[in-house]
Formats: sequence, structure tokens, C-alpha cells
Amino acid sequence: MERGKIGLTDTKHANVNTRPVDSSDFISENGHLQGQKGSTRGDVLDMFRMGKKQELQRSYGFLSIVGFIMILQSSWESTLLAAYYGLTNGGTGGVIWVTVGVILGALCMIASIGEMASMAPTAGGQYHWVSEFAPKSVEKPLSYIVGWLALLGWVTGCPSAAQLTSTLVQGLILLKDENANVGQLWQTTLCIMVFLIVAVAFNLFLAKRLPLAEGIFHVVHMVGYFAFLIILWTMSDHAPASQVFGTFNDGGG
Repeated sequence: MERGKIGLTDTKHANVNTRPVDSSDFISENGHLQGQKGSTRGDVLDMFRMGKKQELQRSYGFLSIVGFIMILQSSWESTLLAAYYGLTNGGTGGVIWVTVGVILGALCMIASIGEMASMAPTAGGQYHWVSEFAPKSVEKPLSYIVGWLALLGWVTGCPSAAQLTSTLVQGLILLKDENANVGQLWQTTLCIMVFLIVAVAFNLFLAKRLPLAEGIFHVVHMVGYFAFLIILWTMSDHAPASQVFGTFNDGGG
């Protein structure tokens, strides 16, 4: 393959986003594809196709990134916590059928995002896709807004996760000792600060261990799911299927 300059030639805004890079960034002296440490052949081919130089090292594999996503979304844990509101404002039938509709809608969204990710698999994510696929007249302001919204989502997500974890810890303490004095605001704030400091310190000093940690938490996450499922399934009272799937109520007014 001839060495030279390559650029982004397969998207509609090649003249805007192209930053010519030397093909020696992708091809070694013996003619083989090369990339950053830990990168896959697919990574190298994608960067070559888009005309971009890979700046970040791949540290997550398939299982670790799946674990990261499942833990980030708190899939079954958040469902348990949010079930109260659904049962109050819809009943068992409302929760089940609305969940089916939400899953179908989420699958459509995921398919759309997956298609964009396959075309432009960069770390920028949403704001980069907006800059690529939005009309040229509004691509810059829209990608700027989306980028800031994504950043604010991550920033606000950290303390909210710490706050939720703090309430769970306080709940476990009360489960052990009903008379424990753990309901004051300063105690919750202190727990939040502790969890935030631990999370920031881990990301700063043990970032290379994050994939391993995500894999371990993924296993614990799945074991916990089946532990809850089996216990609730076998020890709770059972109702007829017609009642479970056909009961609707509006308890929220």
C-alpha cells in the first residue's frame, strides 16, 4: 500500500472534519496495520477509514464494557427501587405492559445509536455524531449543545449515584438497628463525600484497574440478580396470571 496522506472521505462533511494524517500512523515498516497499544484490528481499520489518528488506548474488552453499562444503568436494582411508583400509578398490569413498550422503544433507539457508532466509532459519541449527521447550517451549535449536555449528565450523575448509595447504606444500618440515628442531613452529606472521594481516587490512581473492577462488579451484579429473583420467586405469595397481567389502577390520582 502506498504511503501518503489520507483523510476522512466517507462522510458528508469531509472538508470540515478531515485532519490529514500520515499513513505511517497505521502501517508499519513491514506493511502490516498497527495501532495504539491494546487496539484491535477493527480499531485500526476504523481510524484508517475515518482518517483519524487513534489518541486513546483501548482498555475495555467486551465483557468489561458490558459490565460497566449494566452497573451504570443499575438495571435490576433501579427497577426494584422504581417499582413502587409504577405499582401505585399503574398496578401490576400497567408496570408489565408499559415495560414492554419501553423495551421496544429503547431497542429502536439502541439500533439507531448502534448504526451511528458503526459508522463513526469515536470517543466523542453523541456530539461527534451530531456534527457528522446534522444539517451543515446547525451542526456546530447543535454538537456544542449536545456535548455540554453529555458532560453535565456525567457531572450530575456522579453525586446522584453517591446520594443513592448513601441512602442504601443508611437503610442497611436501620435494617440492622431500628433505633440507629442515621437520618440527619450531615450524615448523608458525609457519606456522599466519602463515596465521591473514593470514586475520584480510584479513577485517578487505579484507572488501569477499572476493566478488572467492572468485570468483578459485573459478576456480583448478576449473582445478586439471581439471588433476589430466586428468593422472591419462591418465597413470595403467588397470584393468578389474569390478576398479574390484567390489574390496572390509578393510585396517584
